[in-house]
Amino acid sequence: MAGQTTIENEISYSGVALHSGKEVKLTIKPAEANKGVYFLRTDLPTRPVVPASWQWVRESSRCTTLEKEGVKIRTPEHLLAALAGLGIDNACLELYGEEVPMADGSAQTWIQLLQKAGTVELQEKRAVRKLVKPIWVEDGERLLVALPAEKLTVSYTFTNPHPAVGCQFAQFTIEPDTFAQEIAPSRTLAFWKEVEALRAQGLGLGGNMDVAVVVGEEGYLGQLRFADEIVRHKILDLVGDLSLAGPLAAHVVGLRSGHALNARLVKEIASQSVII
Repeated sequence: MAGQTTIENEISYSGVALHSGKEVKLTIKPAEANKGVYFLRTDLPTRPVVPASWQWVRESSRCTTLEKEGVKIRTPEHLLAALAGLGIDNACLELYGEEVPMADGSAQTWIQLLQKAGTVELQEKRAVRKLVKPIWVEDGERLLVALPAEKLTVSYTFTNPHPAVGCQFAQFTIEPDTFAQEIAPSRTLAFWKEVEALRAQGLGLGGNMDVAVVVGEEGYLGQLRFADEIVRHKILDLVGDLSLAGPLAAHVVGLRSGHALNARLVKEIASQSVII
């Protein structure tokens, strides 16, 4: 069993938040063993801490939200996916604002910064959450199944009636090189017809054509990074949400799930698994 890890050097990034459109700053600092990944709100006078843990996740359709004692962290999923994808167990995430910067709409910026910061192995052993039986959650045609396995593998199917999108399937075992090269660069999905409706709700105010896979009436409105970029980003989001249960060994199979269903699965995994 490998030892726990943290980053070697502090790193910072400032940018616009996806939904609020506000300028925010994030600083990632090393953390001691067994501290886990946690946020510290530096914009608030009491500097409250919100752990990146399943206990504090709140169901949300358009992003993941963490909330503890009224203090919120919004859109942490891409950053959490990068940390999990690189196998980083402990980190202090100092956030000036309520929402994590969107960067380029993927996890690629976070991967590059974390790789630059370096990783160090700590003496304490990493505890891994393992399943003792299959677990599943569903919502109509949306489904997530978690099966016992030795490593975290994600198999995902995304379907949409738009002819440019159709049915996309991808499967990856989540390891650092695979995550960094095959999953991290994939950007979030946006249908052009929904953009104005989202902004009317106060969401997506910081978005633009470069930070999303935008689908218009006739097809994609920008250049794709992968032919199946949408399903790869769905896997990215799922890896970030699953990390709220800690290091996980499971084969997770998904069909058209979103953050709300991901949150339900994470809570079921946390209550029906063992840590070894």
